[in-house]
Amino acid sequence: MQGLEVSQMVLVPLVVALLVLNAALASEVPRPLGVSLAKSSLYQPRAGDNSWSCLDGSKTIPFTHINDDFCDCADGSDEPGTSACSNGQFHCLNKGHQPVDIPSSQVQDGICDCCDGSDESQVVGCPNTCLELGAAAAIQRQNQAELHKKGAERRQEMITRGKQLKAEREARRLELDQRRKEQELLRTEKEQLKKNAETLEAEALEIFKEQQRELNAETAQAEQEPQQMRQEASLSFVRYDTNKDGFVEVTELMVDMNLDRDRNGVVTVEEAKFFLDERERVDLDAFVTLAWPRIKPLAMLAEGLFQPPQPEETTTGAETEQAEVNTEAIQPTPPKTSEEQADLAGEEEIEADEEGEEDQYDDEDPDVGVGEASPAVEEATPPNYDPETLRLIEQANEARNALEEVERSLREIDQEVKEIDEQNEKGYGLTEEWAVHDGQCYNFEDREYVYTLCPFDRASQKPRSGGSETTLGRWDKWIGEPKKFSQQKYSNGAACWNGPNRSAIINISCALEPKITAVSEPNRCEYYFEFETPAACDSQAFQAESENLHDEL
Repeated sequence: MQGLEVSQMVLVPLVVALLVLNAALASEVPRPLGVSLAKSSLYQPRAGDNSWSCLDGSKTIPFTHINDDFCDCADGSDEPGTSACSNGQFHCLNKGHQPVDIPSSQVQDGICDCCDGSDESQVVGCPNTCLELGAAAAIQRQNQAELHKKGAERRQEMITRGKQLKAEREARRLELDQRRKEQELLRTEKEQLKKNAETLEAEALEIFKEQQRELNAETAQAEQEPQQMRQEASLSFVRYDTNKDGFVEVTELMVDMNLDRDRNGVVTVEEAKFFLDERERVDLDAFVTLAWPRIKPLAMLAEGLFQPPQPEETTTGAETEQAEVNTEAIQPTPPKTSEEQADLAGEEEIEADEEGEEDQYDDEDPDVGVGEASPAVEEATPPNYDPETLRLIEQANEARNALEEVERSLREIDQEVKEIDEQNEKGYGLTEEWAVHDGQCYNFEDREYVYTLCPFDRASQKPRSGGSETTLGRWDKWIGEPKKFSQQKYSNGAACWNGPNRSAIINISCALEPKITAVSEPNRCEYYFEFETPAACDSQAFQAESENLHDEL
């Protein structure tokens, strides 16, 4: 019964239109061959002189020159019924079927282009097939109407689901906006707590460092530095001071691979600054008192690695003893200490003296030296802070972690908001009917490739014989004309060899189930997908188109 109703909806207006056409035939407005009824008023002779002006206004000719098989007008408007003008148009009335315009070059070419045969002379003898074609078109329109009606029911389900998804996105968006406001207030609070905790931490660390500096100063004053050590330090200062500006800088220490504490082949800024007491540069006095006591154990260690042992053990032993005295005076700054490393260096110096072998350290495990030591000394020993300083450091760490947690939550909120906004900007149709296709993928196979279309995401192809997937384009926009939602464009796909980036156009039509029906490549690296879906079924719009067609007939 529903099919019968649809048939009547299409066929009855068509019959009425045919009757109207037959009635109009008797009272048809006189006009030259090849001119449509809509343009008949433009092809009337001027009263008085029986002249006529080209439609572009470029020339005036006698009305009798129209369709005289000679092109007088630049726009070809004087020869609508002949092939004299290459840019002219011939109007096929095609009574009983659809009227069409064809190029004038196809008039009188021996080929029947109009179903009523009006484009050819009687000599050619074109049969009038308009009634048969009109009837076939009516059946086809009837089938299309039935398809649109059934598809519209499924489209309504998609609309309902799409609107539900949109409402869920909007509700989630409001929830995220509220959470963001709360997290921003919490971030302000955590930032202030962090600032207060870090202020107390910095004050405590400065007090601790000052105490360590005073202790180091007292230790240095209590020991009388030998003249030999002063001379060694001065010579080393001159050697390090390559730019001769009276200071030893971090960059000047970084070239001495003996100072590579962790034995990774690079002297880092942190390693160099350790030997300068965390300073950027030092003068001679500071180098002697602060830097040289830290550098000398490693310098002595290097001498033991690359120079043969001295025959007199007393001299070497004295140097080793002096190195141990110097390393005991070292008070490293957080987070690393060198006291244990200096002891290790002194012990290895003694082992080198005892065994008397130049290549001893090459044979031993690399963790013997300073830096990459055994697992027991891999992790730097933390400074021996007093309980109050430790408490303030822990409070500052907790405040920093709490702020980072809030900022992480804000980043997650912003990311989700961005994803929701991107979904809303895609455009899921006038009534959200396309929303259910987002997140789905559809495949189509031909003899060579498997093509995949993921609406609002990407289009791709993959060889059936195996291999990697090639992106043909990523979602760009709707481009249908005049129906916006009849075509999609996917751009910026993988680049073709010595050519442009691939792209894909998706032509959309009505069907009861979503599927790809064909894929072609009419131009290099430009692909066309034929995609069917209930989202394109609109019985009301189809009925309106049918009524417009009947009006034309």
